[in-house]
Amino acid sequence: MKVEQLTGKGKREANQDFICIDRLESGASFFLIADGMGGYEKGDEAARIVSENILTFLNNVKSVNEQNIQQAIQKANLAIKQFNLKNNIKSGSTIGGIIVEKDIFHIFWVGDVMVYQTKDDKVLFQTKGHTLVNSMLESNSIKEEKSLEKYKHIVTRSVSGKPSESQIDYQTGKVSKDDLFIICSDGVHNIISIEQLIEYNKQIDGLQELEKTFLREAQDNYSIIFVTL
Repeated sequence: MKVEQLTGKGKREANQDFICIDRLESGASFFLIADGMGGYEKGDEAARIVSENILTFLNNVKSVNEQNIQQAIQKANLAIKQFNLKNNIKSGSTIGGIIVEKDIFHIFWVGDVMVYQTKDDKVLFQTKGHTLVNSMLESNSIKEEKSLEKYKHIVTRSVSGKPSESQIDYQTGKVSKDDLFIICSDGVHNIISIEQLIEYNKQIDGLQELEKTFLREAQDNYSIIFVTL
């Protein structure tokens, strides 16, 4: 397994993304990006709290499944609720994660952090962000393309202290040799396509070249994890 990661603040004052890569007590490999929500207070702390609570909960389960991933999110959600009450603020985070357990992968997400499964330059699976734009597209309530722009950054689910808004979506399957998984925050997928990310990953110095692109073009915080099996 080859793992590469990259994160930075872009043109923002601070980086509110948090990358968490670890090995669970069960032996599974754990990869997560938490994106502290823009416009909220203490987004960097919220992203860290969410990540640490998810990891701690999953470290105490014997095997991973959709139910205990959801329970881990609920634990993180409660921690954020307590953090917000203590500081009298609103804060929260969106998340996207992968757990690789022997020959099984678990993908889970809340919000607009994207997760991709690719192989041989083909996208086998990609998450669908919990955004207002996607909700409006599904309900056919957007008539003009230009209407999308003002709703672009509004998420409909997050880990921000509200249980009703922290339901995960989940995908599982068998891993195979040369599978490439990519997790990236919206600061990445808003400016670089999945096809471009696959090409960067194939280059010997692809991560360095990708960072140059972010330093030149990224307006928002950017975080990405490549996991090659």
